[in-house]
Amino acid sequence: MATLIKRPNSPNWIACFDVTQADGTVRRLKVSTKKTKKSDAQTEAIRIEEAATKSATSTSETASKSFAVLTEAAEAAARGELSEGRARELLARLCEISTGSPLRFYTVRTWAQAWLAMKAATGKTATQARYKTHIDTFVAWLGERADSKLEIITKADVRNYREAIRAGWQAPTKTPQPKGKAAPAPPPRTAKTTNHYASDLAGMFRAAVREGLLLASPAAALDKLPEHDSTEREVFTVAEVGRMVSKAGDAAWQDPIFPAGKADADTRAARCDDWQGMILVGFYAGARLGDCARLTWGNVNLAHKTLSFMPEKTSRKRKLLEVPLHPRLVAYLKPRAKGAPKDSPLFPSLFAAPVGGRRGLCSQFIGIMDHAGIDRRTTRQGTKGGQRAQHARSFHALRHSLTSVLANLDVSEEIRRRIVGHESAEVHAGYTHTERETLQRAVEKMPSV
Repeated sequence: MATLIKRPNSPNWIACFDVTQADGTVRRLKVSTKKTKKSDAQTEAIRIEEAATKSATSTSETASKSFAVLTEAAEAAARGELSEGRARELLARLCEISTGSPLRFYTVRTWAQAWLAMKAATGKTATQARYKTHIDTFVAWLGERADSKLEIITKADVRNYREAIRAGWQAPTKTPQPKGKAAPAPPPRTAKTTNHYASDLAGMFRAAVREGLLLASPAAALDKLPEHDSTEREVFTVAEVGRMVSKAGDAAWQDPIFPAGKADADTRAARCDDWQGMILVGFYAGARLGDCARLTWGNVNLAHKTLSFMPEKTSRKRKLLEVPLHPRLVAYLKPRAKGAPKDSPLFPSLFAAPVGGRRGLCSQFIGIMDHAGIDRRTTRQGTKGGQRAQHARSFHALRHSLTSVLANLDVSEEIRRRIVGHESAEVHAGYTHTERETLQRAVEKMPSV
């Protein structure tokens, strides 16, 4: 039976007992009961001795190893040497004995790096860049706390971070400010942008919960901010679309974008011709800018008058979108289809062009809009080195224009959604801009009383 002893300067009783091991040897153990009252300590000593005896006589190697680690931890605690680092080391050993895999310990910074690496293997390039920006911003906002253990992050931390992002917080830059001149206050971000930051952060913590690193996500209870301040897309009128198609055929729109003498007349003419087709596809098929530029003749079936393609934005779902071709689009494509290989680009001069950049597809479309005298409807001015300008009309507005024209022609929502590939009615509602005349016609259908 266990006996009790006390060490000098220690208030707790220590249980001392002999345990016969599986190989027949006897081992003397001393384990702290963590009890100061002798009667309580005696009861605890009996429990400890029974557990030790059971483990020692067990034929299970796992149980023996586990008990050895627990004994080591108890003895270290009794000596006052069980620091956090030592406890983590022993816990990692215990986990490895039980599961065969070592226990993983992450700081916020190392888990952020690990999560971004996992996303890099599955996500798209643009999405990966967004994740990296948002997560790196969170790590920079934490400062020195980013090198603390992952579980220190609280719900309050996540809320405070979101408030800082909403107010325009940015990671400090290495660019020195002129003496006597304070850095300008960063402009606030819209609720939609802020929600993107918070959503990506929540994704990182959800992954930590799935990996067993956290019991619960500190971002789980974070509701989305109302996006009342986000820029609402405006549409082009049919006349404006026609004017852009016409002006795209005038090579003069290229002058401010491409250096003089860098392209011959044939290259400039090909760019004009391709842009006329790009605008028609954007308007009549609702295709996004990048999807339009990637189309090949294999996507076109003139016999059935259809355009089939897989939108890049929803490519993970592997859903092929088939859109009927409008007669105006057929008239553009038919004379160009003769002898064209299936794998050749529909718009060769634009096929390899990047979407962004000074001479990218976005800049080229803006040049066409300016040349056609189409107002971009600027809703927020940009600042040098700060916020980007926001405009209500861009190439993507052609997609909004398609759904709105169809709605104004009383085409049902179900058909409109099938044409543009919207699965959600909520998303589709943001693309439909019903004109006053259409609403008036709907009201006039009501019977008189």
